[in-house]
This record gives sequence, C-alpha cells and structure tokens, in this order.
Amino acid sequence: MDEEDDVFLDAEEDLEMENGNDSPGKKSDGISLTQGLYEAKKAIDMFFNNDFEGARDLTYKYRDVSIYHALGYGTFNYLKAVMTFEQEHVETASRVLSESIATIQNFRRKGGIGDMMKGKDYNDMTETEVHAELVFGECLLLKAMLTICEDENLVSFMKAGLKVRQAYISFKECWSILHKRDWSNDKHKEHFEGGVRLGVGTFNLLMSLLPARITKLMEFVGFSATKEVGMKELMACYRNTSCLRQFLSSLILLGYNLFLNTNMGKHAECDKRLVEEILEEKLTRYPNGAFFLFFKGRYEMICGRCESASLWYVRANESQVSWPGFQHVGCWELLWSAFFRTQWREALVYADTLVKESKWSPCIYSYLKAAIYSQVPDLTEEEAEDQKALMAAVPKLKQRIGGKSIPSEKFAIKKAEKFSSQNNRLLLPAMEMIYLWHGFSILVQDFKLMENFHNIILETRNQMKNIEKEDECLLNLLEGMCLRNMGCPLQAEEKFQNVLSKSNDISMDKYLVPFTMVELATLYMEQNDLKTSKDLLSKAKTMTGYCLQSRLHFKIHATSNKIKAIEKRAESGTVDEGKEEFHDASTEDDLGLDIKPDKPRLKSGSSSAHRFTRTISDCTEVNPHI
Repeated sequence: MDEEDDVFLDAEEDLEMENGNDSPGKKSDGISLTQGLYEAKKAIDMFFNNDFEGARDLTYKYRDVSIYHALGYGTFNYLKAVMTFEQEHVETASRVLSESIATIQNFRRKGGIGDMMKGKDYNDMTETEVHAELVFGECLLLKAMLTICEDENLVSFMKAGLKVRQAYISFKECWSILHKRDWSNDKHKEHFEGGVRLGVGTFNLLMSLLPARITKLMEFVGFSATKEVGMKELMACYRNTSCLRQFLSSLILLGYNLFLNTNMGKHAECDKRLVEEILEEKLTRYPNGAFFLFFKGRYEMICGRCESASLWYVRANESQVSWPGFQHVGCWELLWSAFFRTQWREALVYADTLVKESKWSPCIYSYLKAAIYSQVPDLTEEEAEDQKALMAAVPKLKQRIGGKSIPSEKFAIKKAEKFSSQNNRLLLPAMEMIYLWHGFSILVQDFKLMENFHNIILETRNQMKNIEKEDECLLNLLEGMCLRNMGCPLQAEEKFQNVLSKSNDISMDKYLVPFTMVELATLYMEQNDLKTSKDLLSKAKTMTGYCLQSRLHFKIHATSNKIKAIEKRAESGTVDEGKEEFHDASTEDDLGLDIKPDKPRLKSGSSSAHRFTRTISDCTEVNPHI
C-alpha cells in the first residue's frame, strides 16, 4: 500500500460534485500568490504579537482578490466569534467566511467533461489553482464549525456535517495533487505540502480519538483515520519551519497534548518534551504572545505546578485587552488552578467574573459559583442568598447545540435540583467537579495536593452524622481515587466496591455506579488483572440513564486501548515499564443495575499487587488519617 492509500483508507470519491457550480462571477486576476503568502505570514506575526486588529486589517485589504487574504480575514473573524460567543460576532464571521469561500471558489480549477473522460492531470493546474483547492478545504472547515453556533438546531448540525465531509474530500484531492503533480516549476510547494499534511494530520488525529461506535458510523459514510498517520503528518508540518502553516501545527500539537490527552484520561501520553520544545521556540519568537503564554500556563498546570500556572495565566490575560473572550478562557483556567489548591475564596473571584462577563455557558458558570459556596465555611447571609439564587437560575440557563442539550449543563441542572430538594445542601460539589473534569490527573502530579484533597474528604466524613447512602457513595468514590493515586490499591478497591454494593440505593446521582465501575476496572488493569478489567468495562458500557454518559464512553475507549496495548506488549515479550496514574470521565441513559460486587480481589501477597511501589503501611506513615 503506497503513502497516499495509507492516509486515505476509504473508497475513492468523485470531487466533481464539489466543483464550483455556485461560484459568483468571473475569476479575478487578484494579486500574486507570492505576495499573498508574504502578507499572510506578516499577518500571522502581527496576530501572535497581540496586534489582532492590525492582522485583520492587513488581510481585509485584498480579501476579495487573494485566496490567502480571504482565508486570513475569515480566520481572524472566526477566532473572534468563538472567543466572544457574541451573536453579532458569530453572524459577522459567518458572512465573512461565506464571502471568503466565494472568493476562493473563483480561483479553483473547474472540472469539465474532459476531466471525466480522461482523468485529471494535475500538471495542467496552475500553482494558484492548486493552493486554492487547499484553502477552500480550510475555509469550509471553519464555516462548518461556525454553522452550529449560528443556529443551534439539528438542521445546522447536519449542514455542518456536510461541510466537514466536503472539506475532507477537498483535502483528499490535495493529497493526490501533492503526490502526483510535477513540482519542479513551482515556487511554493513547501506551503502547499505543509497545509495538506496539516489538514490530513488533523483529520486523522481527531477522528482516531472517537469511540468505536462513532468511528464505525464515520467509516460507513466515508471517513477513515489512524492516530499514527495523524501524528506523523502533523509533525512533518511542524518540522518544516519555513512553512506558512507551521504555527497552526504547533497550536494543534499543544492543544492535543495539553488538553485532549488530559481530558480523555490519557495524561501519560502527553509528549512533554515536544511541548517544551514548541513553547521555548514560540515564546522566544513571541515573548508577550497571549496564546503561547496561556499554553505555558496550561503546561505548568498539568505538571501539578498550579501556583506557577496561575502566574502564567495572569501574564497571558494582561498581555492583551482587545479580546475579552480570550481573557475569559484564562479566567476559566485560573478558577481550576484555585480548585486544585482548594483556595475557594480565590476561585469565587474567577467564577464571579465568568458569571458576569462570559457567554460561553452561563449555566455551568452559575453552578460552579454556587458549588464553591458549598465548600466555603461560614458563608455570610448575603452569600447564602446568592447561592440559592444561582442554583435556582441554573435550569433556566440551559443551551442547546444541534437540537440537543449540552451534557455538562444537564448534569449541573440535576445537581441544582438536588440542592433544592435537600434543603439547600450539596456534599463537596466543587470537589466532585474536580473528579468529573479529570482533575485527578493534575492532583497526582503533586502529593501535597492529593493529600490535602484526601484530608478534606476525611474531615467531611468525620463531621457528618447519619450520612445519606448517596453521599457516602460519593465520598467513597472520591476517597478511592485518592487512595489509588497515593499507591494504596487494597483500600481503594474496598472503597470502590462499597459504592457498587449500594447501587440500588442510588436514585439521583446515577453516574456514581458506572463511573466507579470504570475506576475499579482501571485499578485492576494497573494490577495486570486484565480479564476482570475488561469484564467491568463491558458492563459499564451497557449502562444507560445517567449524566455525562458520552464522557465516560471516551474513558472506556481510552482504557480499552491501554489494555490492548498491554496485551500486545505481553505477546511480543516487551516489559510494561509502568502504569498511568490517573483516569476520569463520564456517561448517560435507564440504569439496569443489579450489581452484586465480589469481595476485594487484590491480595497483598499476590503477583498483581506487588507492582505498587507503596504498601498500606507506607501510606499510613505519610497520612495517619488512612
């Protein structure tokens, strides 16, 4: 199989249906491709030096006669829209992107009967036509992602899917051009090749992250992808430092390693050396660039250095004031940094800012602020009233995307309803959010953070009299996570089994059972009891009727892949050099539960238990509360 087939594994598609039937007017002469590329690079430098308006103005001038100016102007408007989420900016970006697509369409090669009869000869295309095909696919992707924000209904969702498919076909065509064209007379092959590898790599990487049930559907409609190909192509673009789109590959690689891996329970797969290399290079070039200062803060965060992370986030926010929406993203991260350090009063400041200023998810912001109040001792009367008002407002702030509610907002609404039904009380709701938002991957990086978290759980348990069974299950799940990550597997297993034994007593927080089951499966996987782990994952996968179901399915998918990797290493005789120390996630549907858990399976003298570096007595020495 050649390289082309290795990247696009699906059946050949005819691109004729995508070729310019709706292109407005006659192709413009425009400015030269060389000038367009030069000014695009200049605009990128302006953008990463925080001159956002300057970059947008530079691309505006020739937006209707140059494919790269059209792409740049559309991109900058798109970024502003997704940062602010203001409807006015979304509508403007949508209009600009439609105009950009129309401009680019004028420069694309028009297919005719001759092409269909004798096949395409890519050497007949001008260099501008070749680049126009690539830029067309890039603009379509941006338009697809914005379509959902324009009108959050099922029709918009379907339109976005069709645009993604159209962009995919365009990138596939570009891949053929890259490998079949004679480039000896072209000046700008490196920019085209970088763009193609960037697009192909991004499609492959993101699609490979989807659970099996989704990827099977995607393959049915013509998509196919592998992570290995995705990373290979993205790295090829990143290593080509003279390529116009090298900066984009840097952003995607940073986003993948610093956000996607952590949020999908694959913290150990973060390529820290690559992240450090990218950040060093970009911060040297753009020392005050808000984006790379922000990513530096995120890197400090996933390494467990939360105080340092906060300093970098503050620097990122102070480096520019043009885009308040970007500052809100930094504010969100600052909130979580305060969460991990259990600095609840500090977290309140950031939550209050988001509630008042950001429009991304008022429902989540309101719930988070109210949840923080539950962790703060000695609330004032005014604060207690504010908490009640926030919880009461949560159900009214629900949004819909693609005609469906957002899972995290559905969870917040259920918790707000539980708050009201329990006489304005929730147990450790902010710490519960830390678990559900994959926070243990951060806590495990610093034993003091984990120990502090564990002590709060123990103190809460000691202070409570007549604990409700559902509250006890939450405490056991959180304590089990602490014990597992502190190297105490036997005690962790006992806590997880305790939750499963009370499954029939859980009526509101139904997510507790499947989530605990997956955590127990992960514990057994770390102990090399792969059969039991797979059985638990299979059982958890069949459960329905609870919040955040899709999130848990991503976790099940990631854990299943780890088990396959362990089995593959065992077959090849490769030694497993270690375990990943963190996992989290979530899922949704009618729990058919009749769970009778076994007694703890891990024996202190068994071969599966000896791999842990800490014993129970070791833990007790460090933390006498255990």
